[in-house]
Amino acid sequence: MARPKKQTVDYFPHFVKGGRTLFILENRFGNDGYAFWFKLLEVLGESEGHSYDCSNASNWEFLLARTHTDEERAKAIITVLIDLGKIDAVLWAERRVIWIANFVRNLSEVYRTRHTELPSKPCFHAENEPETVVFSEKTPEPVELSTGKTDKGEERREKERKEKKNYPYQGIADLWNSVCVSLPKVAKLNDKRRRGIKCRLDEFGVKPEEWLDTAKDLFERVQASDFLTGRKPNKRDWVASFDWLFDSPSNWVKVIEGNYDNDRGAQAASKTDNAQLGVGEFIDGSGRRTYGSGRATIPQDAPPRPSERHSWDKATNKWVLL
Repeated sequence: MARPKKQTVDYFPHFVKGGRTLFILENRFGNDGYAFWFKLLEVLGESEGHSYDCSNASNWEFLLARTHTDEERAKAIITVLIDLGKIDAVLWAERRVIWIANFVRNLSEVYRTRHTELPSKPCFHAENEPETVVFSEKTPEPVELSTGKTDKGEERREKERKEKKNYPYQGIADLWNSVCVSLPKVAKLNDKRRRGIKCRLDEFGVKPEEWLDTAKDLFERVQASDFLTGRKPNKRDWVASFDWLFDSPSNWVKVIEGNYDNDRGAQAASKTDNAQLGVGEFIDGSGRRTYGSGRATIPQDAPPRPSERHSWDKATNKWVLL
């Protein structure tokens, strides 16, 4: 039996120079803000997969005890961290799960030396929700109730096996290879890619029999985009990839909404001829210069973004180190 791969760490990078996040936390909460942030990172470091489920009452109590904060103050700090883009807003709102993507990315070297992939963002599905059990009043005998539970367990396992088989992982990969001929091929499917495919297919909002047709329309739009295929040169020689499309819950939506269509790209280019884009920056379909989630608007005459750890500060009109 293979030894399970470790998804915890005994240390994490702690940069000497603090950035905007620590400045804001200390300004609002004093030393409590500083202590909470780094104690939270310690908890994530020792948690399997580097995510932390606060919907579990004992987990939440442990976090409050570990950070020496009360519930109201802890929630206030978490809200600020969400506003700063540190904690994943959707996972917290829907599941009360803490996930910090930048923290995991900073552990890349650790997992590289382990020869294993970085833990992925948690993905939840409806099948994880508890099922409703209804017993007939005509069969109250204990033996029949017990048999019903056994049958129910078998039915659930059979349902899970069928659902796993019904996701067309290889079909999606083959479709990508046949449609997106200008982009890197998918040579192999691993667990991370299967999780991404499963999450995106669930997000399509169509019947399972329509998954491949929807994916085909999506891939054709990617292949038709001069920007995504690199037919329109950019300074980073960047092109879209299978993982770019399936790792993110937002990238496929932006493709479908036409953000990368050639006509919109031309309009955007006409507005940004003089703009010099930095790390992670892009021009959206409306011609707005932005980066990351696309919420920030960067002036066209601003200097290029220096690194992934820099954020645009509207107050000072400068890039600041986070």
